[in-house]
Amino acid sequence: MRPEDAAEVAAIERMTFSLPWSEQGFLSSLQSQDTVYLTVRQKGKLIAYCGFLQSFEEADITNVAVHPDFRGKGIGYTMLCELMERGRKRGVERYTLEVRAGNAHAIRLYRKLGFESIGIRKNFYEKPKEDAVIMWTQSEDANG
Repeated sequence: MRPEDAAEVAAIERMTFSLPWSEQGFLSSLQSQDTVYLTVRQKGKLIAYCGFLQSFEEADITNVAVHPDFRGKGIGYTMLCELMERGRKRGVERYTLEVRAGNAHAIRLYRKLGFESIGIRKNFYEKPKEDAVIMWTQSEDANG
């Protein structure tokens, strides 16, 4: 992701989330050496993005979104595989994320990537209020 992508990313964020990050929020995140953000373009149009915040050998996947017109085509899976590979090259051994408890599609995707549910954050989300499922995965390299 480049700073010039922030407006398009923020537009998809608004289509996807009830409390979206702002364009400025993404621009601020891009300033950090501890973040990695990827975008996917098709025919010049930004259609997906994801990113993480790294803390030592762990990373919190903070954002994952695919434009509604392009969902269900494997873009999220491919994009997250690339994100996690880039993290591995930076020394990330474990990933965590939160996902709405009712978002079965996303939970299936994360399980396909090796994430396991390890707990619930009660009333984590607003608009509507909903619990979050906490998910973790550990890279194969970290298993020894």
